[in-house]
Amino acid sequence: MNRLKREKSEYLLQHSNNPVNWFPWCNEAFEKAKEEDKPIFLSIGYSSCHWCHVMEKESFENDETAKLLNENFISIKVDREERPDIDSLYMYAVQMINGNGGWPASIFMDFQGRPFFAGTYFPPKDHHNIPAFNTILSKIIDLYKNHRKSIDENINLVFENLSGHFSHDKNIVKINNSNLYSLIEAQIKQSFDFDNGGFGDFPKFPETSKLFALMLLEKKYNNQYGNKLLSTTLKSMINGGIFDQLGGGFSRYSTDKKWLVPHFEKMLYDNGLLLSTISKACKLNHQQLYIDTIKKLVDFLNNEMKNSNNLFYSSQDADSGGVEGSYYTWSYEELDNQLEKADFNFIKNYWNITKNGDLDGKNILNINEKNQTKSNNLEKIKNQLIGIRNTREKPNTDKKIITSWNSLVISGLCDSYNLTKNQNHLNQAIKTANSILDNLSKNNSLYHTQNNNKGFLEDYSYFTKSLFDLYNSSQISKWLILACKFNSITLEKFWDTEKKLFFDNELKDELIIRTHNLFDPMIPNSAAIASINCYMAYKYTSKKQYLDIATTSLNIASELLSKHPLEVPNWFNLYYLINEENIEIFISGDRKNDFYNQAKEYIQGKFLPASILVSQEENDFINNLPISIGRNNDKQTKIYICKNYVCDLPIDNIDDLMLKL
Repeated sequence: MNRLKREKSEYLLQHSNNPVNWFPWCNEAFEKAKEEDKPIFLSIGYSSCHWCHVMEKESFENDETAKLLNENFISIKVDREERPDIDSLYMYAVQMINGNGGWPASIFMDFQGRPFFAGTYFPPKDHHNIPAFNTILSKIIDLYKNHRKSIDENINLVFENLSGHFSHDKNIVKINNSNLYSLIEAQIKQSFDFDNGGFGDFPKFPETSKLFALMLLEKKYNNQYGNKLLSTTLKSMINGGIFDQLGGGFSRYSTDKKWLVPHFEKMLYDNGLLLSTISKACKLNHQQLYIDTIKKLVDFLNNEMKNSNNLFYSSQDADSGGVEGSYYTWSYEELDNQLEKADFNFIKNYWNITKNGDLDGKNILNINEKNQTKSNNLEKIKNQLIGIRNTREKPNTDKKIITSWNSLVISGLCDSYNLTKNQNHLNQAIKTANSILDNLSKNNSLYHTQNNNKGFLEDYSYFTKSLFDLYNSSQISKWLILACKFNSITLEKFWDTEKKLFFDNELKDELIIRTHNLFDPMIPNSAAIASINCYMAYKYTSKKQYLDIATTSLNIASELLSKHPLEVPNWFNLYYLINEENIEIFISGDRKNDFYNQAKEYIQGKFLPASILVSQEENDFINNLPISIGRNNDKQTKIYICKNYVCDLPIDNIDDLMLKL
């Protein structure tokens, strides 16, 4: 019996009609495996995963494969977006056993959840040295029945390595400031693609945390080197096929080094992070291309990803009609037939349209940076093509709501508001934050999704950061009070006072190992963000316990940071915040005063990563902040700029403020 029909996850429901007797992750499955003495087959994927769909069609819908699984295994299906804790633990097992990771993740384990073999996608027939899935199943059946000792030995070996990887014992290294900056610069030069932007060869991911490290280096040295690398990357991405030139929104990654051929799925987290990244980059190096892209990105989020509760869906599929990218690609003939001759001749050059195309004979719209011709009809052409595209089968949207990813969008909207002063962006950020509090929070707990009552460190750390961002943008005390509150809740749930580190999940969780991670994957490292939140709480309140946790947490990452800073960019960010010059800014007086608004807009429009901004407000919490004391009774608007709480004389005009900052 397939037990997924009762589930709410889009991904699990997609598998609910498979002939495989799937279980969701539950005690019943593990008890049944123990009772029947069968190995567990754990399959982890997500709704918009192209290769997950491929393996389903080839294997999980195949009666012969289903028979092998049903008779010899207990099969469990997990949505990685709903259970990032399960995914984090078992993806490391996949990488350790297989040499690399990815989805779908295919793990074979005992009834206790201890892996002994793992891989990713397996084809239905032997292909390019990858064995067929049924071959794998038959081999494991034989080993489990006839060579159990070798299985047990593998279990012990894998579990020992898993335990070692997630060990709490970390070497603490004293970091030399100049050595650290020299090393991260050297690692950037070694891995950066100076022709096309981004890091590494291919596939190429946005890696926004590394891009933020470039911004910190630019802020420190002001030598235009960081700006140059940022501009190369963002311009290539915005003009490339990874960005939807018609509807907006970035795809998850590019399969080539030039950002031309994307893996077409669109993830909410990428688009929230890139909204932040582009907005901050524009503060350092104002470009109209950035401004235009921010508008397109916000329009995409509002038009295609938002529900009636002002929350944002998790992803859009790469496939439509069973073909990857078919919704987004165009044949030469189709464009020639649909557009007026002059318009077609223009876009041939503007969007690099050829008869051979870029992917399976189809063209991926990407801007020719060498194009010199202009057309007043570009918006008309885009609208015409959008109309045609809307008649095609649309990729499926996974309408799952994920707290952590929505929090990234809140932060992105705050960053775009700080730059553009578009009040709609801030209003939307406030609506989304309120909706999380109303729909994904209860009794001071956050839920990762609306489908379960679990919350993870990434939910608490990202949401807390978004609340700090909301206060910075709105200067409304409610958000700072909530940020400090959720920072404390995060510490209660995830900070281990004995082991001195942040865990990914709560202590009562049922996994074989309680995980904690230090590396930045495609989304920011949760422990690093939680530590940064503690540092921000310290900067606002001067409560030393928050600084102690931030510095202790940084010590846990110190060995990695001292050797591989580019691989842990959010720990580098924390190091920068603690060690570089900090600025505290207080605005006193009347908020209705023109100078107040001028000053606030100017300050928010600057890239000041190691700063806090507080405005006078009739509120006990604000009045008791260290930076507010003695400055609450000013009738005239004044700007106090302090460096590590040593303050200059107050500023009372915009010209002096612009000279100072």
